[in-house]
Amino acid sequence: MTGRVLKWAGGLLAVAALVALGGYFAAVGLDKADKLASVIGVFVAVAGLAVAVYGMVADRRAADGGRAAGRVTAPGERSIAIGGDNSGIASTGDGAINVQQQAKASGNGRIYQAGRDMTINDK
Repeated sequence: MTGRVLKWAGGLLAVAALVALGGYFAAVGLDKADKLASVIGVFVAVAGLAVAVYGMVADRRAADGGRAAGRVTAPGERSIAIGGDNSGIASTGDGAINVQQQAKASGNGRIYQAGRDMTINDK
């Protein structure tokens, strides 16, 4: 399934669940519905906490470039894989030319730098 279909299916499922809960709460009465809503709220809060912890762990793994899990790979001849913070020069083949550029602008000036061909269409 595509992402768009999954989003629509999730939205429709959420609307159906809300309609069903509203009907159930109307049928059983306000007092019983309030008690059940409190219990449901606890489970939703615990699930939200679990998702937040998972998100923090996934974000930390992504921030270190996957080095902890060994996910930085470079398939193919003369490939380079770089994970995390890096600085310096990397060359990938014979006769590679390392270009270092420094530019300064003042006011509203613009700087365009390229090591090879560059097309600028300013309008």
